[in-house]
Amino acid sequence: MKTLSAYMKGPWQFELRQVELPETPPAGFVQLKVQACGVCGTDLSAACRMTDKFKPFGHEIAAVVERLGPEVAGLKEGQSVVLESSSFCGRCELCRNGRVDLCAKAPNFWSQPAMGFSQRMLAPATCLVQYEGLEPAVASLTEPAGVAYDMVRVAEVRLGDRVCVMGPGPIGLMAVALARYSGATRLACIGHSHSRARLKLAETLGADAIACDEPIDQRKALAKQFDHVLLTSPTDTIPAALSLLAYEGKLTYVGIGHGGGSITFDANDFHFRKLQLRASFAAPAVFFPRVVELLKAGIIPGRRLISDEFALADIGVAMLKGRDDKARVLKLVMVNP
Repeated sequence: MKTLSAYMKGPWQFELRQVELPETPPAGFVQLKVQACGVCGTDLSAACRMTDKFKPFGHEIAAVVERLGPEVAGLKEGQSVVLESSSFCGRCELCRNGRVDLCAKAPNFWSQPAMGFSQRMLAPATCLVQYEGLEPAVASLTEPAGVAYDMVRVAEVRLGDRVCVMGPGPIGLMAVALARYSGATRLACIGHSHSRARLKLAETLGADAIACDEPIDQRKALAKQFDHVLLTSPTDTIPAALSLLAYEGKLTYVGIGHGGGSITFDANDFHFRKLQLRASFAAPAVFFPRVVELLKAGIIPGRRLISDEFALADIGVAMLKGRDDKARVLKLVMVNP
């Protein structure tokens, strides 16, 4: 069976290719009809750094089960599913000791010839999570919402805490919503002045929106004001963001540093103020069922985060829009008819 799939072929260059899928999925795999797939910030970063190696992409996926391979149990054709980008195996020593959150050894779909920006694809049954009650475009936000959920969980935001979210992208805005629901009594969201639409949405979610184009440690009025900083901006913003923390404050981050992630900060100040630096990395993705319920309840405002929907044929246009129109664009989602 042939299917159409989007491939990166060079910096900001994309093409649709005909990909052959087997008539019967291999053992443990499922054939899916992709209904929606979101554009992730890592997709945009990959497009910027792309060499001449062709690769499929798209990992924020909502789909319908079309065919089951041998040895697949608990699924049936026609079910709506979202896909974990990585899953735990359930068999290794870590899993047997109850630390499934430290195992990402289960089969995944990253090596498949068609991924989320496709008409159809193959995926291991182990990474499928059933859902209902959501439109596919919103359901495709489960993967990034799981990243935001993990960050707030790792931070341990509690009732009465003062929380600052740095970076009003989709994950940051989800973190704003989750921090508010977790009981933050003071909530701020910091972004560049060109992120007006994103900051405006942060305001409607209950945060004080702060436009800031200079290093945040130059804003003396914000110094030592927060129990938590939730950082989704690049890792080189961490040293300045530490200035926002009150005594015994915690900075939790999900961002990664492309082209080198080294930072330096004053270890003595860090020590004597009893600060903490925590890394959140939602691999494996272990909270999909809970996140689906948060999307259904509107606690994570999925529909409000989607600024653009596009067809698979327009993947190149959409990716360039994500690069060039950051003042307006929130979340880009491909939707298949």
